Amino acid sequence: MLLRVIAILFLTSSFASGQGAQGVLRKSEALKLTESQQQQIRAVLSKTAKKYNELRSQGKGDPGLNRKLNALREGAEKEALKFLTEEQRRTWDQLNPGILPAPVENGAKTSPPRDGSLIIPTIDELKRPPSPGAFGPSTTLARTVPHQVSSTGYLILTDHTDQTAVTALEQLAEARGGELMALKSLGTLYKNARKVELLQDAIREVNPRFVAIAPMMESYRENMHLCLLRILSGLDKDPELDVFPGYLIASSPAQLAELIEQTIQFRPREVEEIRPVSMGAIEDSDARRYRSYQKAKVMQKMFAEEGKQSPAIIVTTKKSHMERGDYPELPAGEGNIVMSPTSQRHTFESLSLPAELAIDESNMLFMFGHGTTNRICGIHIDAFAKIDFGGGIIFCGSCMSAAPYDADRVDLTSKRDDKRFAFHAMDNGAVAMLGHMGLCGGFPKVFPMAEQVLAGTSTGEAYQQLMNSIIGDKAIPDYYRGHDGPKGPANAYLYVLLGDPSLIPVKK
Repeated sequence: MLLRVIAILFLTSSFASGQGAQGVLRKSEALKLTESQQQQIRAVLSKTAKKYNELRSQGKGDPGLNRKLNALREGAEKEALKFLTEEQRRTWDQLNPGILPAPVENGAKTSPPRDGSLIIPTIDELKRPPSPGAFGPSTTLARTVPHQVSSTGYLILTDHTDQTAVTALEQLAEARGGELMALKSLGTLYKNARKVELLQDAIREVNPRFVAIAPMMESYRENMHLCLLRILSGLDKDPELDVFPGYLIASSPAQLAELIEQTIQFRPREVEEIRPVSMGAIEDSDARRYRSYQKAKVMQKMFAEEGKQSPAIIVTTKKSHMERGDYPELPAGEGNIVMSPTSQRHTFESLSLPAELAIDESNMLFMFGHGTTNRICGIHIDAFAKIDFGGGIIFCGSCMSAAPYDADRVDLTSKRDDKRFAFHAMDNGAVAMLGHMGLCGGFPKVFPMAEQVLAGTSTGEAYQQLMNSIIGDKAIPDYYRGHDGPKGPANAYLYVLLGDPSLIPVKK
């Protein structure tokens, strides 16, 4: 019945009145539409068919009926064209030279929106796009490959002196059959080349597979991280990381002890036990506005294809976004949890109840959106203070989600009172988190690591593969010399794995 209605709907279409969504589908081969694009356009057809029937049944005898039906076709066509990439839209324009571009504000003329970020591709389509940039910005995935390390061995490096922390670390070393190595200061190690050399020799002697680094909070900083990357990538002749590393860190020794106890008790989950939720923010005023929304929906789609329903929390921070003609429809029945602004520019002080419940009930969280020391995905950091992340795994593509309090990259002295998102998460029960100390590359870096973890790889190995894709054949950049600025070459290396690197979240 639906196919017959759709056929009737577009029988009388013409270039003058619009070809409708069906007209776009008819040219799918010429346009090289992906399966995802065709599915999205078919959804437009289904929705339009219902409106068409209502108009026809209610408008019999109405002299303006044809005009209304034509308007409906034109609207369906415009909605379908939103899913085309720029290259596909150029092809459409060439195939339909008589169609005028749609008017926009201030009387200017332009083509309908061509934002590839409004397309929700499959992961396979992202890996093999029809053309570069076909799906908008931040869609070129990092290429990760395994890199051989020792088959056994677990080493903990720490500068903790508090007995609560030391005892917990000793328990972890015993549970993992590993060794605990105490240093005077991890935070100032980079200043002493001789001590760096001695530590590197000591690690070579142990020859560990996993290296868990447990710094005091005041030692945790960018130059400490760069120093450890240098040490762990310099264990042999190639420039890549030669172990599976991670950071054991929490806001206090007592909370570190709780993290370690939970880590020791943790057991890999069956795939069926994974309860994912994704979060994406619509924030930017330029062509990047929908990129984080898209990534949250991509994750939701990936899990749906595997038979697993997962909510997508979509946070919009500006009313002007919702007034745009290309603002995506977000029906609740399709797993969307929408947080909408109540002012022209809005930072949410709290999560909506449905969003909070979704995160509380999940055990794997994906986050995409802007971040600062006190704001993430359009939400104030303190909104996460009471969230139960118990046993959770977090993949965060936001900037500064794991920024240090004593920073080398930029001066964060005035931001010391802003508790970092990563420490809210780890203090509230998360067992692993991928975050960033500075400006994060987002989905292209986050997803490749997440994909490895979902396939049954340890967090440390997945993180090592991500970092080696960044290192390549290059040396680790120089240390920061004193708040050098946000975008220096070292920034790309500031991804951090928080949690035990030997943790395997998902059974193979």
